[in-house]
Amino acid sequence: MKLLFHYPFFKVGGAEMSSLRLMTALADRGHDITLVVTTGGGELEEALDGRIRLVRLRPSMYGAKFLGARGLLARSAALPDFLAYLTARAIGGIRMLPFFLRRYDASATLLHGTSTWFCRRVVRAPSRMHFIRNDLKHVDPSGRVAKAIRHAEPEIDYYVCVSQTAHQSLIAAVPETAPKATVVYNILNPDEMRQRMTKGGDPFPPRRGDELRILTVCRLSEMAKGLTRMVRVCQRLADAGLAFRWFVVGDGNDRALLENAIRKAGLENRIILMGRFSNPFPAYVHADVVAMVSYYEGLCGMVNEAKIAGRAVVATKVSGIDEQLVDGETGLIVDNNEDAIVEGMQRVLTDTKLRSKISNDYLPPALLDDEAKLDKLEQMMQG
Repeated sequence: MKLLFHYPFFKVGGAEMSSLRLMTALADRGHDITLVVTTGGGELEEALDGRIRLVRLRPSMYGAKFLGARGLLARSAALPDFLAYLTARAIGGIRMLPFFLRRYDASATLLHGTSTWFCRRVVRAPSRMHFIRNDLKHVDPSGRVAKAIRHAEPEIDYYVCVSQTAHQSLIAAVPETAPKATVVYNILNPDEMRQRMTKGGDPFPPRRGDELRILTVCRLSEMAKGLTRMVRVCQRLADAGLAFRWFVVGDGNDRALLENAIRKAGLENRIILMGRFSNPFPAYVHADVVAMVSYYEGLCGMVNEAKIAGRAVVATKVSGIDEQLVDGETGLIVDNNEDAIVEGMQRVLTDTKLRSKISNDYLPPALLDDEAKLDKLEQMMQG
């Protein structure tokens, strides 16, 4: 089949990595894949499989400087950025024109907050899909996304929800989507993950005495990942006299915010920012505990990766976590507040038996069966 996928900006993140694995798996099955990004220049474009045709409507990201400028002088200085944005939009309109003539077997908008207009009104495809990757009641408090979904619903054939929680939240927000909504978990490719775990040594500095290593792998976003809350949790664990260092792998727009919080707390020797790794899997292998302390997630990729590596996981109650972990058996699920996170981390860091018990590689079969997921998607793509 000729398949087209649309994404706004292909940066490094959990949704992007899941989309990358999906497109690669479909290419492995012989499908012709085109990825159209609204704005080019995302870091993850470099990781695209050579069989995936990439089309950038707008060549690069412009406009943010102008929007962020305050005052007449700052706006005047940022005017070239605004003009570049207008030019990029014009280029995007021109690059969109050929898609009015091409035919595809299916098209999919890969992110819930992205407009489906391109796949509905520009791309000619008999099967149109929209991926819902998060719990809408948490990520859409204003109802803006739900309103857009409701408006487009008559022209969408299938809603692909990556967790049961996402599925339930979609139907609660937009009940008319119920007949079209189904759950298909993210493609994992666990064999590839295990291979990548062997490609690289210990990325961490040597241990200091009997300290434990805590690992968090995430995009540095305060709103979603709770970065400053992580610093407060770390401070309380350090004040309790626990021996550990907390390593954070990833990058993002709020790195400076996190660095400032670490510096103000005097935790430079406790929280170590490692930056972005092209291959984070050896870090899982050499960590003792993986901590997912986000305010919200879709179906957290870090948790899946940590379990495939056999690590002990402490996770806040977010969308889909009950579909990934069995509390007290394959991980520790804690309430999504600072006190509960501190209590859970203390338990795992001090209770050797508990840490050993939840250090296993069990994931529910539905999350691991990539072939069944692809079969289900292909049936929808074929209409």
